[in-house]
Amino acid sequence: MRKIWLLGLMTALLVAGCAVPAHWRGELTKRDIFLNLMTPEQAATFKTMEAEQKDEELLILYCQEIGVYQKWKALLPARQEVVRRGRPAEGLTPDELRMVWGAPGKIEDITDSAERSEGHKRELWSFDPKADRQGAVAFERQACFLDEKLLWFKGVRRQPSLWPRFW
Repeated sequence: MRKIWLLGLMTALLVAGCAVPAHWRGELTKRDIFLNLMTPEQAATFKTMEAEQKDEELLILYCQEIGVYQKWKALLPARQEVVRRGRPAEGLTPDELRMVWGAPGKIEDITDSAERSEGHKRELWSFDPKADRQGAVAFERQACFLDEKLLWFKGVRRQPSLWPRFW
């Protein structure tokens, strides 16, 4: 009887979302978001600080020092929620997409002459390069911006690791 009660309680918590950390549900933590905004050198410094078991306050101070914390805090709560889901949405800014997918492997200016003459700018961001059988590079994910707003995207985000970081 006790096992059934315990199983029922765990099921109720799971359904309510209380028992499963957001990270395990495929959502991004602040750590994921901050790392996505960092340069490789900044990320290496941050991970070294983590390995040395620096406390959370020092990690956040480092994020403030390099400016990634401010980019996150400047977002409206509704935008923070979109970013935390780990999936892009039309209308995101380049910084917001970087928070979701990290730095692109390649950025191309694909503005045509008509758009350029009207003062518009179109960029194609490509992520996760892979070599095909002939050795040509193909990208698993792409996103197109028009005037700093996400117009379209394709591909899916890799799932984060199962080891949660809770801040």
